[in-house]
Amino acid sequence: MTSRELCRRAIEFQRPERLPLAYGSCGLSDLAGVGYAPPSDWKPARPGEDEWGAVWEHTDVPNLGQMKQHPIKEWSDLDEYRFPDPNNDTRYDPIKTALANPALSDKYIVAVATPVVFTLWERYYSLRGFDRGLMDFYMYPREAHDLLDRVLDFHLGIMANLKRRFHGRLDAFVVSDDWGTQHNTLLPVPVWREFFKGRYQRLCQGIHDAGMHALLHSDGRINDLLDDLIELGFDGFNLHSPTVVGIVEVGLRYAGKTAFLPCIDIQNTFARGTVEDVRNEARLLLEYWGTPEGGIIPVEYEHVSVGAPLENTQAAFRAFQEFGLAYCGKGLTNR
Repeated sequence: MTSRELCRRAIEFQRPERLPLAYGSCGLSDLAGVGYAPPSDWKPARPGEDEWGAVWEHTDVPNLGQMKQHPIKEWSDLDEYRFPDPNNDTRYDPIKTALANPALSDKYIVAVATPVVFTLWERYYSLRGFDRGLMDFYMYPREAHDLLDRVLDFHLGIMANLKRRFHGRLDAFVVSDDWGTQHNTLLPVPVWREFFKGRYQRLCQGIHDAGMHALLHSDGRINDLLDDLIELGFDGFNLHSPTVVGIVEVGLRYAGKTAFLPCIDIQNTFARGTVEDVRNEARLLLEYWGTPEGGIIPVEYEHVSVGAPLENTQAAFRAFQEFGLAYCGKGLTNR
């Protein structure tokens, strides 16, 4: 069974013959990421600027960085703002190049935006700023709807291009929007539904029409949104902080209803725990987020960016290999 088949079967609950893993630094990754990029002739107008006009600052720590400037501070700025073009041919050249690599021929191919994986909410606040973005839904709802529609139109254009250019060769698309704090969602659920639920549904439909699974990366405690997100079409969730959402809590409610692509918790266990802590969390993830039919693909997080010791990456990999499918769903059946 190829890596592609393993991952597809895991996400669709069709009994993969072994546990799929994405631990490239340890020598085994059943997934491969490919990315569309800004057009080849695009150049930043100032240091740190991305294609959408947000300006980033970086430290010596190898991570995404932090946005410090936003191009639509006032609504009047929108009149002259030029949105990126999803139809530029050169935007897709990196995907063409990656797919020509024989080493990826049997991998489960996940498409992302590079170098910044933002989609609806995160791209919205990259334009407006985080605080202004949150206030917009209360103070400027008409303008917020308009701007969100324009952001969504760009991403629907991306999906149409991926379908036309690569249909059948890409397996999944990662939507990235962090919706949780440590304790709750950023927006009350009724407000989130008004502004985002229908738009995510359209986006998921575009991803599915292009022949891909729709995967959502969202950090924080998003528990109150999971029912909606599953209903509107997401096939799996990449969660970086399982202890924040609650491994047992989420497993009891959602195992078997959606797939999970979890890391060992990057805030807690992975960054600060012992090797034994990591092993225990790996086992717990399989027991509560996996099922005998599949539903889980453990993924690696780059250890340097969160200050985690390399031994914790290696311990997670060994634990997932050791426990494997035999442990998937054991916590659910033992209750």
